[in-house]
Amino acid sequence: MLVRREFRLRGVVQGVGFRPHVAQVAARFPITGLCGNDDREVFIEAQGKLVDVERFRTAVLEGLPPLAHVLSVTTTDLPIISETRFTIVASRRVAGERTLIPPDVATCPDCLADMASPDNRRYRYPFTTCTNCGPRLTIIADLPYDRPLTTMKKFPMCPECEAEYTNPADRRYHAQPISCPNCGPTLWIEGVDCEDPILEAQSLLSAGHILAVKGLGGFHLLCDAWNEEAVAELRRRKARPGKPFAVMTPDLSLASFTPQQVELLKSPAHPIVIAPMSATYDLAPSVAPGLSDVGIMLPYTPLHTLLVDRPLVATSGNLSGEPLCYTNEEALSRLSKFADYFLLHDRDIHVPVEDSVFLESMPVRRSRGYAPLPFPMPGSGTVLAVGGELKNTFCLAHDDVAHVSAHIGDMGSLASQKAFDRSVSQMLTMQRCTPDLVVCDLHPNYATTAWAERSGYPVFPVQHHYAHALSLLASHGRFEGPFACLTIDGTGYGTDGTVWGGEVLVLSGDLRTFDRAWHLPVFPIVGGDRAVRQPWRLALGLAHAWDLPFDYDHAESAQVKLQLSREIGLVQTSSLGRLFDAVSAMLGVCVEQTYEAQAAMELERVATGSLRSTATDWRSLLLEILDDAVPVPDRAMRFHHGCAVLLARSLRATEVPLVGVTGGCALNRLLMQFLRAELAGLEVLEHHTAPANDGGLSLGQALAGRLFEA
Repeated sequence: MLVRREFRLRGVVQGVGFRPHVAQVAARFPITGLCGNDDREVFIEAQGKLVDVERFRTAVLEGLPPLAHVLSVTTTDLPIISETRFTIVASRRVAGERTLIPPDVATCPDCLADMASPDNRRYRYPFTTCTNCGPRLTIIADLPYDRPLTTMKKFPMCPECEAEYTNPADRRYHAQPISCPNCGPTLWIEGVDCEDPILEAQSLLSAGHILAVKGLGGFHLLCDAWNEEAVAELRRRKARPGKPFAVMTPDLSLASFTPQQVELLKSPAHPIVIAPMSATYDLAPSVAPGLSDVGIMLPYTPLHTLLVDRPLVATSGNLSGEPLCYTNEEALSRLSKFADYFLLHDRDIHVPVEDSVFLESMPVRRSRGYAPLPFPMPGSGTVLAVGGELKNTFCLAHDDVAHVSAHIGDMGSLASQKAFDRSVSQMLTMQRCTPDLVVCDLHPNYATTAWAERSGYPVFPVQHHYAHALSLLASHGRFEGPFACLTIDGTGYGTDGTVWGGEVLVLSGDLRTFDRAWHLPVFPIVGGDRAVRQPWRLALGLAHAWDLPFDYDHAESAQVKLQLSREIGLVQTSSLGRLFDAVSAMLGVCVEQTYEAQAAMELERVATGSLRSTATDWRSLLLEILDDAVPVPDRAMRFHHGCAVLLARSLRATEVPLVGVTGGCALNRLLMQFLRAELAGLEVLEHHTAPANDGGLSLGQALAGRLFEA
């Protein structure tokens, strides 16, 4: 039986080698037809025997190009026509439609082979790319994704590149960033006259210098990760005493990775993966002080592949609390007190993008390689969700998808707020839309709340943990309730004016409302943000509220106790994150934090042994861990287990079969290990694509906006 079927594929299918892929697959089957694209999707018409057409469709979808991301496929039967071959046809314009933007991805094996071959004209060329790899989001100034609308427009193609670009059989067919040494960007070390900037940079790194290196989406600060003096000096210059550094390395021997994590490291996204240090780990102590994990990434650009011949600290090129530097001028001005030398190039970055980060296999930061890959989103209307105050991303829900931005960072600085404003404008321009609604956090003092209120658009505030729960559902494509969600993090403005962070929320069948079914017993925060930096304050507040035998000697202890006794300047919290901080201080693990979640991370690190909790309530759990006769590692382990038992009991009490765990505390591997065991038998949703922390908040806000508009 002869059939003709049209397949329309919606997703990231433009500028990713999709049409050549379809044509090459078609050549393997006895079919005729055509393939093309428009401003929204790829369209395919395939004619032949039914079995061959269906096998062709399956082969197209099973062997997608590395950058392709198909969201939906629709099928329509068409009349048979007379034709003799399968062809690629010219693009069609569809007024008002916008294609989806592909993310930046790591250098593909074919391009690496080109760079390694002395006979290839791209031998050791630091900007080698093709349709299957290289810059995308970072160089796009506007859509459609064509070279004149990218930062590559100032590099006219030479005849050889032009021939590759126009040949449908070539893997560089319509590769907008295509270039070679004859026509592409230039690399240099500022103020240094040298024949080979890569070799000179390696020599400088070997000598213990710190380099600012312009990469794919912005600047890294690099130094030799084996050189304690260099790493310690970088810490001193950045005023970053404890927070661990990421390491870029050509091999994976420094950490103990599972096969799944190795696959993640080598995936087109090439994220940073945090995993336990291996037995052969030998980096400088200052790389990850006080921890047993290390964040590893493989070189992901041709430049990094050539440069990284040993483990290098590769930390973001920015001032503390500010966004990534991404222009040469900005880096030379703002990073001069950090870097001894600057390795620069003249391919401009239009959209700055930070590295993505996974904790083993859980997303911590979704950015390079993933943003702005869309999530399916029900409902209608254009919703702009502006995210939270920390780890900020924003999300634009337009048509049937939600685009989550690259990581912007903490919104406390003017520079970050300007970067946010610029990024939102870029996204709205590319999608040719304006918001019908702006969704923000319920917290009245967030910079994003202020941005929403002055935007001029209708504003819809959403409770922080409700947004977390919706983010988890949206990341799984689940849009019906009821749903019971354990929302556990450090801080979220509650509907009662207190600080939430240890809640069980039960969402209704239509997901439009929620009940706070349970929360952690409250205790006071003494001193606001100072208490977060000094967990001993939280410990004293917890001991006072829960009648625990704990004291702490500090010059300001008396003042804290006076505030507690007179109930002056206190804010009540049900935050599990703050409870972890307090327990870390009580056990003497971390009494002063220099970076977010340090106390909890160090508490998880020290937890060892097989000791389990028998506590039936939260106060008895704390009495267990205050037993000085038991070693601290055993007490830390007992605390993690006891938390999981009590949290799971509260979640099961809802009697809702679909449950989930979200919030920053869901990144605690030990806690999650115990929770999975305690929740056996229930369908449990966890975060695998959107971050559990505030980096995923905007996705949930966007869903809330769509639900509100319904």
